Amino acid sequence: MKKILAIASALAICVAFSFAAKKAPGPVNDKCPISGKAVNADQTVDVGVCCGNCAKKVVKDPKLALKAKGDFKKCPISGKPAKKTVKVGFCCGNCKKKASSS
Repeated sequence: MKKILAIASALAICVAFSFAAKKAPGPVNDKCPISGKAVNADQTVDVGVCCGNCAKKVVKDPKLALKAKGDFKKCPISGKPAKKTVKVGFCCGNCKKKASSS
């Protein structure tokens, strides 16, 4: 019984460390959709999308995020309420602000 508890405890610790070690996902794009410059990982916006197909479209063309016109709770493609998010990166705070207020 003690062996089973020891194995279960060790397994629980390993699982806990594996979750703690996971890094938050970065932006899906390498270049700013406004300027074309390299993305700064600190300048991101979570764009809401309604489904996996729309998420794939935004990943393929991050400029679609600009169609959201600052309302990132609605899908920029369908206009439906967001169920998922896609992290889009920008080069600087100015570009991020433009995307948030377009």
